[in-house]
Formats: sequence, C-alpha cells, structure tokens
Amino acid sequence: MFKQIFRIAFVGLIWKQYKSVIISTTVLFAYLWLVGSVHEDYLNYAELQNDKSLAGRSFLLKWAALSSGVLLYIAFHFLFRGSRKQENTTEFRDSNNSKKSNKHLSKKKDSPDPFAAIREKNKLRTRAEIALEKKKPF
Repeated sequence: MFKQIFRIAFVGLIWKQYKSVIISTTVLFAYLWLVGSVHEDYLNYAELQNDKSLAGRSFLLKWAALSSGVLLYIAFHFLFRGSRKQENTTEFRDSNNSKKSNKHLSKKKDSPDPFAAIREKNKLRTRAEIALEKKKPF
C-alpha cells in the first residue's frame, strides 16, 4: 500500500516539477510526426498524379517546418521559460524583502514598537547567561 502511495506521490511530484517540459515535448513530437506524415502523403499523391516537379519544394517546406518547430521549442524552453523562472524567483525575493520592510515601516509609523530596544541591542543573552553572570564573584 505504501509502495503505491509513494509511486503516486513521486509521479505527482515529477508532473508538478516538469509539467511544461513534458507537455511541450509531447507537442513537439506530435508536430514532427504530423509534418512527416503530411509530407509523406503529399509525396504519395504526387506519385499517383505523376507530378514530380514539386517534390523538391516539398522537401524544402518539410525541413523548414521541422526546423521552425524545433526552434520554437528551444525558444520556449531557453528564452521564455528560463527568463520567467528567474523573474519569478527575483520577484519572490523582492516581494518578501519589501513585505518585511513595509511591515517594519508601517509598525514604526503607526504605533510605538515594543521590540525596538531588543533590535537595537548588540548582543542578545538568555536568562541563564544573565543568571550565571550574577553568580560569578568577579
């Protein structure tokens, strides 16, 4: 039972982490297969019609379509998705820092801060450290 739960959790984690990669790669493979099958169908049609004049142009269009699909895939993963990840992480860091600084500013403006004295101390000590210092004879 735990083995199945572990498998489901693992698949869910992989899906959550790599969902866009899995989907875009599947779409790329489907696109490459579609271009190849359309080209093959066109060549079969041209052979049945005894029209070999456009076969060379058909190969050029096929390779142009294949290369444009691969270039779009690469652009999506390395240009668009990569820059979005970096922006999200910096936005997350900036938003956390700005939220913290905004909280400090709003608290200072609205009401007196009861912990200001603690923040201004150079070194924080526990009660035990203070008690030990009091017991020392020197």
